[in-house]
Amino acid sequence: MGIKEKLKKQLENELLEEELNLLPSGFQSVGKTIIIKLNPRLMKQRFKIGQAYLKIFPNMRNVYLNQGAIVGKFRVPENMEYLAGEENPIVVHKENGVLYRFDITKIMFSKGNVRERKYLSTLVYPNEIIVDMFAGIGYFSLPIAVHSPVKKIYSIELNPVAFQYLKENIKLNHVEDKIIPILGDCREEVVKLSNSGVRADRVIMGVFPAPRDYIEQALTLTKEPGTVFHYEGVVKKDEQDYLTLYEDFKKKASESQLKCELKEKRYVKSYGPRLYHVVLDIFIQK
Repeated sequence: MGIKEKLKKQLENELLEEELNLLPSGFQSVGKTIIIKLNPRLMKQRFKIGQAYLKIFPNMRNVYLNQGAIVGKFRVPENMEYLAGEENPIVVHKENGVLYRFDITKIMFSKGNVRERKYLSTLVYPNEIIVDMFAGIGYFSLPIAVHSPVKKIYSIELNPVAFQYLKENIKLNHVEDKIIPILGDCREEVVKLSNSGVRADRVIMGVFPAPRDYIEQALTLTKEPGTVFHYEGVVKKDEQDYLTLYEDFKKKASESQLKCELKEKRYVKSYGPRLYHVVLDIFIQK
């Protein structure tokens, strides 16, 4: 029996037939929290629906309703409403052996990126130096630190709320010896690292939209014999569109007298109608 059928059974005496047919067929789980979206015509019944989810899944802690988009430069959930269970939005989510602690009403967590988070850690060689330019709560830094033989990760984050959880998650996963958290703007902090002599084997540029305005600063981290840049963006799924994204990077590299080679491209997930989240692995040499 699917989720929708189970909800119908729980609510058959409380909702109209029309409302029962509008019930959701799934949900997102983060830690022990259930996050749902509802048809606007079900909003008056949202608390009953939240309670029904907990009856179906008694091991879960609470239910929240996602009513909005991800907004602002810090990509914050626009409107998360508590529905049922324990009224506490802070979760500890386990993914691939990594623990992420955060507040679901203040921090975005995309479960659609799970394969990329896992895959990136498999690319790291022993004793690499990595700079994670938009670290968030440790989306990429943590799995790399936990699962790879990395030497050091410089994890930069501008959002003070996300940065606080980054520091907590470093301790939670016992990787204090591998990750150095840095609060600040990547444009400034990357240059500070470069001026201090840091050169990276790998630079992670995982943010939307594509961080074109940060390429020049990121390139100052290039080392001999070369550095891999993981550059993200949103494209249409055709050959020309991702090549345009790559050409932006290549142009900046050429201006800095650096050689540029596209090693790999990956379509991570759908991002909207005919739009896709893509990652380009770009190798830069002096």
